[in-house]
Amino acid sequence: MLGLRYDTPEGWASRALEEPGALLLDHLFCEQKAAAMAMAIARRHGEGKPSLVKLMEELAAEEEEHFDQVEKLLEDYPPATQPRGGNPYAIGLRRFIHKDGRASFLDKLLVCSLIEARSAERFQLLAKELRGSTLGNFYEDLYASEVGHYRLFVELGVDHAGEDRTLERLEELREFEGRLIASLPPGPQIHSS
Repeated sequence: MLGLRYDTPEGWASRALEEPGALLLDHLFCEQKAAAMAMAIARRHGEGKPSLVKLMEELAAEEEEHFDQVEKLLEDYPPATQPRGGNPYAIGLRRFIHKDGRASFLDKLLVCSLIEARSAERFQLLAKELRGSTLGNFYEDLYASEVGHYRLFVELGVDHAGEDRTLERLEELREFEGRLIASLPPGPQIHSS
């Protein structure tokens, strides 16, 4: 369904949960960045496209709601320090689409779709690992939400560039994303190996 070209290795969730505070802090920043990206898309590409602006505003509000939920969950865990230097996963994806200069609108949409797809996969693994707990139920709910976001960005790509071009480029980006995520060091991050 998500079409990812790299399956997260077994044991990722249990390793990531060895530092639940750090994992949740990373997740908190992911939600914050997702909301900011949705609003950036609305600002940069929304002129003359009221439906796109509305969708991105709704998405940003949902991501902000998730941010608030994660922030509340963090109260139950020891404080953690966010590593410096940004998210290597998101940085790698952005560099790939910017390698020839300015990234296309289609590429931005599809990178967002892949980030949502990878998050969905990871949330499903966390939900399975934590089945029956408050945190497990939270990640189960988020899984469905992230799948919806993945589909939204792919559909926007199709609306913008047509199905053939969108699916062709999505496949290229999936291949790169798989190599990128596999190359990252392990750790308590949503987008680590």
